[in-house]
Amino acid sequence: METIKETCFETLVEKFLGTGFPHHLSGAVSLPDLSPDTQNFILRVLDLMKRSRYSLTGFNPALLRWLSATIPSILPGAWGGRIPPITVQGRHRKLDDYVAGQNFPPDQGQNIFVDIGCGFPPVTTADTAHRFPDWQIYGVDRSFADYVVYETRGHYACFNQEGEFLYFQAFLDFGGRALYADPKGTKNRFNQLFKDLFPLLRNDDTLVSETVEKDGNKLIHHHIKDFETDNLRFIKSDMMDLGPMVAKVIRCMNVFLYFTHDIKKEMLGQIKDHLEDNGFLIIGTNGFGIQSRYAVYQKESDDLSLREFAFSLDNLGHITFIPWLTIHENDPEAMLLAELSGKIRSHPSFWIQCSRHLDQLLEYHGFCKRKTDGFLHFPEEEMLPNDFLEKNSMLWREMQEKGYIKGAVDILGKAGYDAWINSAGDIAVRPPIGALP
Repeated sequence: METIKETCFETLVEKFLGTGFPHHLSGAVSLPDLSPDTQNFILRVLDLMKRSRYSLTGFNPALLRWLSATIPSILPGAWGGRIPPITVQGRHRKLDDYVAGQNFPPDQGQNIFVDIGCGFPPVTTADTAHRFPDWQIYGVDRSFADYVVYETRGHYACFNQEGEFLYFQAFLDFGGRALYADPKGTKNRFNQLFKDLFPLLRNDDTLVSETVEKDGNKLIHHHIKDFETDNLRFIKSDMMDLGPMVAKVIRCMNVFLYFTHDIKKEMLGQIKDHLEDNGFLIIGTNGFGIQSRYAVYQKESDDLSLREFAFSLDNLGHITFIPWLTIHENDPEAMLLAELSGKIRSHPSFWIQCSRHLDQLLEYHGFCKRKTDGFLHFPEEEMLPNDFLEKNSMLWREMQEKGYIKGAVDILGKAGYDAWINSAGDIAVRPPIGALP
């Protein structure tokens, strides 16, 4: 991969995707001002875009803001090498649908579901426990914050046992972008809130949580205990050091992308030992419940068989972010997604019709409008993130109802892939040999 040095962003984009970068978007990304890991990230993004035949006319203000502002604040380098466990409720609903759609053989004992790298707060694991009340659910993570500070608008920051700041998560609907734009000031603010609230704590019982409040801000000690239920428990452990446990389903989302290929293979070997015969392992990446990609393995004869690679239809959209999310060069999942997306976008009649319909829905729902210059233009008043997610869900539900997911599957089938719509309603293929670990 080349180095960026002092290359102009617009020139770099045109090198990968073709000439004609729009004037109204110029200057949105200043490469010299970005950290080296963000610069390398952008190079990986453009390489994947080229492989997936993403059009230059797909570039839009939301994508550029994501590259220039959001990514620098969530890469591990922004957190001292720590993986930020950014999450949201309902993010893995479709993966729960996938599990619910499997015909598991009758079992004498209780079904066990392990969510590795569940993050904190572990809202997605709690969703799964609610969805499968007859299963025993375990959320596993290498670190659960000992203290959580919530400020008045719901933004929160996590602290370790020694009271050291770990990370924060902001809700973009309520001034969150300003917090990400000034991470140092945000850290100082949360540190001050922690110092103000900590003296109010009285209970040191590690088996229960304690909450104290002042001026609308609150501090919770042992917050993880608030999420445990009759069928949900949490284990603080590194994936490689997980004790004796055998599960029917293991899920590990937004974790593997942070590791190199060799470490991924080693991790797969470790996880395999915690799966029962015919058990499932789901590994992948998604955003806030959108733009998901994942591989499904099944344990057979003490080995892992790669059953399918699947991705949601919205990975083909114009306003996409997660298809380009990688930490290492040549990420196998992202490369395979780019290859499959490229096959679909290469089908002229299907893609022209799909893109035209998508443009109409984007305009109808108030996202943006494609103007005579061929590029997407957004309204001056920005859509709030919750509205974005709600309308985005409606948009892609309409696209699916119009048969575009079936059309994509048909195209992949004609291109030589064994393709189908899986039990989560996503596009699935039998991965080519060697494409994934």
